[in-house]
Amino acid sequence: MTDLLRLENLSVHFPIRGGLLDAILRRGRGVIRAVDGIDLSIRRGEVLALVGESGSGKTTTGRVVVKLTRQTGGRVLFDGEDVTGLWGVRALRTYRRRVQIIFQDPYETLNPKQTIRDFVAEPIDVNGIAASPADREQRVTRALESAGLRPAADFAGRYPHELSGGQRQRVVIAGALVMDPELVVADEPVSMLDVSIRTELLRLMLDLREERGLTYLFITHDLSLAWVLADRIAVMYLGKIMEIGPAEQVIRDPHNPYTKALVSVAPTTTPPSPGARPKRTILAGETPDAAHIPAGCRFNPRCPLVFDRCLVEEPPLFDVGGGQSAACWLVEGGRSLPMLPVTVGVPPAVIEDQEGQTSSLTTTSPGSNTLKSAHPIAAPTNGAVR
Repeated sequence: MTDLLRLENLSVHFPIRGGLLDAILRRGRGVIRAVDGIDLSIRRGEVLALVGESGSGKTTTGRVVVKLTRQTGGRVLFDGEDVTGLWGVRALRTYRRRVQIIFQDPYETLNPKQTIRDFVAEPIDVNGIAASPADREQRVTRALESAGLRPAADFAGRYPHELSGGQRQRVVIAGALVMDPELVVADEPVSMLDVSIRTELLRLMLDLREERGLTYLFITHDLSLAWVLADRIAVMYLGKIMEIGPAEQVIRDPHNPYTKALVSVAPTTTPPSPGARPKRTILAGETPDAAHIPAGCRFNPRCPLVFDRCLVEEPPLFDVGGGQSAACWLVEGGRSLPMLPVTVGVPPAVIEDQEGQTSSLTTTSPGSNTLKSAHPIAAPTNGAVR
């Protein structure tokens, strides 16, 4: 499978605006390192999930891909062509036909003064795609019905306030599909919807992948959702990719302490033994400010396995086999991640023990066997879903 999209050493830094005194004294205020030098590839036809906490840089990465945010450094290659310097309405016209985005909030995406027909048709009008009014209407109808709004005539003349939340999100999906894109960046597309509607929309996205040969960059904070939907998972933290690999391997055998902590707190429907509570790794402290990233490994202030080298050197992504890579000094050379901290007296993770009390200096193995049942989606027969 060939790479459809490739990001090479991508960086996005936002300057911090100072006050009047800073301007007079010409005093710099530094930058926010939202994305800090990542390498990422998406193969044609696959679903790559980009997972991380708020502020990890995953949405900024998606915005760079669709050319809504300018990168500070690095290269963006699409279908083998360097599109890093591609800017401007005319220059981006062809690119935007091939790459579309589904935003998180349909309430903010839709114009309350536009009918559904006009919203979906707007990209067609802007890009001058339709050969005639009849062709325009046909394209709109096909996009709405592909997004599950059938018959399209019942929805095309409505306004956003006349639709439910799930229907609004389907309209947003239709607005992306009307361009017949190859790559869709889905930025938390179901996070604002209830569970039953999430299931329907995720099934729809997978069906569209099969029907249209779509490639997805699926951005989410929900690791269990990523496991169900994606072929590969990339875990981001503070502007860097901490781990990447096949979804099944990343969940069942994480090689980065951050990934392992995320897996341990993933929800599950499997009850613990009578009188017991499941152990979970609850990371201590807050994510550091992206304007003041710690020296060494950026996860070291919260890592329960931190040791001296982590404080001075930032680990690269080490190949741990099977197409999986992790940024942790403890897995250098293909070693497995230790179960216990290697140093005493450092900021530990907090663990809930069997009695519900908190303790430290312990980590738990990921509850990967129960994670599959944690998500309400039953695995479809298509190979993209475990």
